Amino acid sequence: MILFIFDIKLALSKWCISHRKKAKQIVETWDKLFNSSQKEQRVSFLYLANDILQNSRRKGSEFVNEFWKVLPGALKYVYDHGDESGKKAVARLVCLLFTCAEKKMAINLHMFFPLEACQLTL
Repeated sequence: MILFIFDIKLALSKWCISHRKKAKQIVETWDKLFNSSQKEQRVSFLYLANDILQNSRRKGSEFVNEFWKVLPGALKYVYDHGDESGKKAVARLVCLLFTCAEKKMAINLHMFFPLEACQLTL
Protein backbone atom coordinates (compact mmCIF):
# COMPACT_ATOMS: atom_id res chain seq x y z
CA MET A 1 0.00 0.00 0.00
CA ILE A 2 2.77 2.48 0.92
CA LEU A 3 4.65 1.68 -2.31
CA PHE A 4 1.45 2.24 -4.29
CA ILE A 5 0.92 5.67 -2.71
CA PHE A 6 4.57 6.56 -3.36
CA ASP A 7 4.16 5.57 -7.03
CA ILE A 8 1.07 7.76 -7.37
CA LYS A 9 2.85 10.75 -5.81
CA LEU A 10 5.84 10.22 -8.08
CA ALA A 11 3.66 9.93 -11.19
CA LEU A 12 1.67 13.03 -10.26
CA SER A 13 4.85 14.97 -9.55
CA LYS A 14 6.35 13.99 -12.91
CA TRP A 15 3.14 14.93 -14.69
CA CYS A 16 3.11 18.36 -13.01
CA ILE A 17 6.75 18.98 -13.90
CA SER A 18 6.14 17.98 -17.51
CA HIS A 19 3.40 20.65 -17.62
CA ARG A 20 5.48 23.34 -15.91
CA LYS A 21 4.22 26.03 -18.29
CA LYS A 22 0.93 25.64 -16.42
CA ALA A 23 2.63 25.94 -13.01
CA LYS A 24 0.34 28.75 -11.88
CA GLN A 25 -2.80 26.73 -12.56
CA ILE A 26 -1.30 23.58 -11.05
CA VAL A 27 -0.30 25.37 -7.83
CA GLU A 28 -3.66 27.14 -7.61
CA THR A 29 -5.37 23.74 -7.92
CA TRP A 30 -2.95 22.25 -5.35
CA ASP A 31 -3.82 25.09 -2.95
CA LYS A 32 -7.58 24.66 -3.40
CA LEU A 33 -7.35 20.91 -2.86
CA PHE A 34 -5.02 21.35 0.13
CA ASN A 35 -7.40 23.80 1.79
CA SER A 36 -10.47 21.64 1.15
CA SER A 37 -8.86 18.35 2.21
CA GLN A 38 -9.17 16.66 5.57
CA LYS A 39 -6.52 17.43 8.14
CA GLU A 40 -4.97 13.94 7.86
CA GLN A 41 -4.44 14.33 4.09
CA ARG A 42 -2.61 17.64 4.17
CA VAL A 43 0.84 16.21 4.92
CA SER A 44 0.58 14.19 1.68
CA PHE A 45 -0.04 17.43 -0.21
CA LEU A 46 3.07 18.92 1.38
CA TYR A 47 5.16 15.91 0.33
CA LEU A 48 3.82 16.26 -3.23
CA ALA A 49 4.74 19.96 -3.30
CA ASN A 50 8.20 19.16 -1.98
CA ASP A 51 8.73 16.51 -4.65
CA ILE A 52 7.64 18.91 -7.39
CA LEU A 53 9.91 21.65 -6.04
CA GLN A 54 12.96 19.42 -5.63
CA ASN A 55 12.66 17.84 -9.07
CA SER A 56 11.58 20.87 -11.09
CA ARG A 57 14.37 23.26 -10.04
CA ARG A 58 16.71 21.92 -12.72
CA LYS A 59 14.18 22.66 -15.45
CA GLY A 60 13.16 26.15 -14.37
CA SER A 61 11.82 28.26 -11.54
CA GLU A 62 8.13 28.21 -12.49
CA PHE A 63 7.07 26.05 -9.55
CA VAL A 64 9.32 27.80 -7.05
CA ASN A 65 7.83 31.14 -8.08
CA GLU A 66 4.28 29.84 -7.63
CA PHE A 67 4.68 27.62 -4.57
CA TRP A 68 6.42 30.30 -2.52
CA LYS A 69 3.11 32.18 -2.56
CA VAL A 70 1.12 29.39 -0.88
CA LEU A 71 3.49 26.87 0.70
CA PRO A 72 4.57 28.82 3.80
CA GLY A 73 0.94 29.26 4.84
CA ALA A 74 0.20 25.59 4.18
CA LEU A 75 3.22 24.50 6.22
CA LYS A 76 2.22 26.82 9.05
CA TYR A 77 -1.34 25.50 9.05
CA VAL A 78 -0.23 21.87 9.36
CA TYR A 79 2.35 22.80 11.99
CA ASP A 80 -0.18 24.76 14.07
CA HIS A 81 -3.16 22.42 13.67
CA GLY A 82 -1.62 19.03 13.02
CA ASP A 83 -0.77 16.19 15.34
CA GLU A 84 2.79 15.40 16.44
CA SER A 85 3.61 13.43 13.29
CA GLY A 86 2.36 16.33 11.16
CA LYS A 87 4.55 18.77 13.08
CA LYS A 88 7.58 16.54 12.60
CA ALA A 89 6.86 16.20 8.87
CA VAL A 90 6.59 19.98 8.54
CA ALA A 91 9.84 20.49 10.47
CA ARG A 92 11.63 18.04 8.14
CA LEU A 93 10.22 19.73 5.05
CA VAL A 94 11.10 23.21 6.31
CA CYS A 95 14.69 22.12 6.95
CA LEU A 96 14.87 20.55 3.51
CA LEU A 97 13.48 23.67 1.89
CA PHE A 98 15.88 25.89 3.86
CA THR A 99 18.83 23.91 2.55
CA CYS A 100 17.63 23.25 -1.01
CA ALA A 101 15.20 25.98 -1.98
CA GLU A 102 16.00 29.14 -3.76
CA LYS A 103 16.51 32.24 -1.62
CA LYS A 104 13.01 33.58 -2.26
CA MET A 105 11.39 30.49 -0.75
CA ALA A 106 13.84 30.28 2.15
CA ILE A 107 13.29 33.92 3.12
CA ASN A 108 9.52 33.46 3.05
CA LEU A 109 9.75 30.29 5.15
CA HIS A 110 12.00 32.01 7.68
CA MET A 111 9.18 34.47 8.42
CA PHE A 112 7.07 31.51 9.64
CA PHE A 113 9.65 29.11 11.03
CA PRO A 114 12.85 29.91 12.84
CA LEU A 115 15.78 27.71 11.91
CA GLU A 116 15.52 26.15 15.38
CA ALA A 117 12.42 24.30 14.12
CA CYS A 118 14.84 22.00 12.29
CA GLN A 119 15.94 20.63 15.65
CA LEU A 120 12.53 18.97 16.01
CA THR A 121 13.54 16.42 13.40
CA LEU A 122 16.54 15.11 15.39
